[in-house]
Amino acid sequence: MQYSESIASMEQTGVDTVREYALIASRNKWVIAGAIALSLTLAWGYLLIAPKYYQSQALIVVEERKGIDDVINKGENSDQHFEKRLFLIQKQIISRDFLGPLAKELNILSSESDEQGKVAGWGELARMTKVERAMIDPAGGKSSQNLVDGFVVSFLAQDPKIAMQVTERIADKFIEESNREREKEVEGTGEFLDEELRLLKRELEKREESISQFKKSHLGDLPQQADTNLRSLDRVEAEITTASESLQRHSDKLDTLHQAVQLYRTSGQQSFGLGTTRSVEPDPLFRHLKELREKLVKLRAEFWDGYPEIILTKEEIRQTEEELTNLYGRDAIRPDKTPLDPYLQDLLKQQTEERTEIALLRQRLDQLRVTKRDLEQRLDRSPSVEQELLVLERDYNNMKTNYAMLLDKRLHTRVEENIEKRQKGGKYRILDRPYLPQDPAIPNSPRVLVLGLLFGCVLGAGLSVVRERLTPQFRGPEDVELLAGPRLLAAIPDFSLLWRTAGDPGYFQTLALPRPSLGITIRSQSAAELSKQSLAERSSLREIDRRFVAKMFPRSMAAEQYRVAAARLQLLNATGAPMVVAVTSAIKGEGKTTTVINLGYTLSRDFGRRVLLLDCDFVYPELMAFLESPVSHGLIDCLRSDIPLQQAMSSFTDVPCWIMPAGESVANSNDLLRAGQLNRVLSQLREEFDYILLNAPPILPVATMNVLESHSDLLLLVVRANLTSKQAVTQAIGSLRADRPIHVVLNGVASNSLPSYMLEYAVSESRVAV
Repeated sequence: MQYSESIASMEQTGVDTVREYALIASRNKWVIAGAIALSLTLAWGYLLIAPKYYQSQALIVVEERKGIDDVINKGENSDQHFEKRLFLIQKQIISRDFLGPLAKELNILSSESDEQGKVAGWGELARMTKVERAMIDPAGGKSSQNLVDGFVVSFLAQDPKIAMQVTERIADKFIEESNREREKEVEGTGEFLDEELRLLKRELEKREESISQFKKSHLGDLPQQADTNLRSLDRVEAEITTASESLQRHSDKLDTLHQAVQLYRTSGQQSFGLGTTRSVEPDPLFRHLKELREKLVKLRAEFWDGYPEIILTKEEIRQTEEELTNLYGRDAIRPDKTPLDPYLQDLLKQQTEERTEIALLRQRLDQLRVTKRDLEQRLDRSPSVEQELLVLERDYNNMKTNYAMLLDKRLHTRVEENIEKRQKGGKYRILDRPYLPQDPAIPNSPRVLVLGLLFGCVLGAGLSVVRERLTPQFRGPEDVELLAGPRLLAAIPDFSLLWRTAGDPGYFQTLALPRPSLGITIRSQSAAELSKQSLAERSSLREIDRRFVAKMFPRSMAAEQYRVAAARLQLLNATGAPMVVAVTSAIKGEGKTTTVINLGYTLSRDFGRRVLLLDCDFVYPELMAFLESPVSHGLIDCLRSDIPLQQAMSSFTDVPCWIMPAGESVANSNDLLRAGQLNRVLSQLREEFDYILLNAPPILPVATMNVLESHSDLLLLVVRANLTSKQAVTQAIGSLRADRPIHVVLNGVASNSLPSYMLEYAVSESRVAV
């Protein structure tokens, strides 16, 4: 139940704004009604005096596409194509070239002969002409299901006959021009396709040549050769490994031979394991060189040096010496040297052979390394070459696809051209010819009246808001703080929505029955029977008073603010002596009785004070509605006679709080207050109670408050938010003569006018309760 109370309080934040504007509208209903009546009158007057324009329409639909359209528009969305075509049709129909001859033909322009007058006439004619997409339901919007392949041509004119004639001529002329354009389109389609095919074929040949040149310039780097390059790279690396091993072996053998030669020359010892023995014969080249030298000596003795045989012998000697030098060194061919030992000759020959083999191996390694670098570079270039080739081939394939599509269209066109030439009908057809309009299209009577009504509502709302601003009212606590003199005691939120929550089914089943503190009088009914009664029935039996929020909803935000007011009231009573507080208002209906009953009950229940609620409003006494048990006497009876005060009051069963009703009013009730009897009664009551709350009448309607203020220690002025004007409150405060402190209780404050911390606390309290 506590959680429901808090939720209902929070709902006021959104609802109170609407309620505030509803109250403004209620207070200014005649202003709003007058504004609406004025706007409707002006709208009706406009309908009477405004010039009338009639509109005639013609519906033109698109015939089913045949022939050349299927070739040209193949693969294109029909709705998109028609939207583009409709835009061009609109520009075509309202153009000067289209409407100018038509206007001269129908003689609908002004008679002015200057160029400026003709342009102005054409402009007006274009504005009166409209071309719109045809729809199945004009109010259904431009959805694909509501649109049809067609358009509506309309024309506005003050003469309905002229509107019909112009619309009919526009439709006929458009059909004629469309047929002529279609014939030209059919004739030029074949030539256009042939030209496009020639250009595309030439471009294809260029692309093929570019791809061929690219492959030639990147031979070996192409993507399809990557596997071959990888295998070749593996083979080359294996050959490099083999050649390196062979080079190492021959280098080792050359070092061994060099050591053997040095050992033989120094000590004459032979090295074993080199495959050389003493039985090795001298190299035949030495003997051959010796023979050639002897032959040269003989020839020189017989012939001169230019003799051919001498020249040949010298050349043969040079070649032999060069060969021996390569094998055994330059010292081996010197004439003064002794011939080499056969063993040494063999060693030197083997050295020469190893050097030759090492040179060949090194040359082979260099070649293999160059080949390896070339293969690696090819593999590195392969991705970029592949990307370039993909770009070239993609463009080529796209162009090839386009060429195939265009060629297919050209083949179909040769057949379709003959079909189009033999078709009698055109692309467009008039489905609904123009008619003679009977009712004017401008002004639109329903639309004008609706706009007048809306304008009247807006004007009335604006005037109401301005009127509210010109007569300011209290809306929040900050408005009370601006008053000179009175201070704000508490701001009580509007708690009317709490009863909407209490009216929910099963709400009162959560109460522990019987419980007198809830203000429910339990008779012979059970809790189940009591819960079946509606809230309205229970209120009519006075079992629940809707104003008693401190008792019925003790956890609500409104009850909490009454506790704040009670706490502050005790702080004002610094001495702790019995205090008489007069609770009043400027005018009737601001909630002073509600404030008295809730404030007094809160002082008794939450602070343990003995409180008496004294009803001094003899004109509208309302405290008797809160009595739990009836009494036969009241305040008036105590003032007129000396009956005991206890017989005129009734207490609550759960708290030390008593109510003394006003009693039956007599003619001289106010005179009894002035005669001093009230002073006698209050003196007796001060001895029994801590607080005496006087439910005083309003200040402005009657003068009773001027008497009561002299008997009070403190004045509480109840102000109704969004109802009481600031002028009335200021006037009421000015009419009080006694020098008493005045504090204000702002009642019925909307939730959106309260500080945010109050709403946050209410939410936190509800969570704790749950």
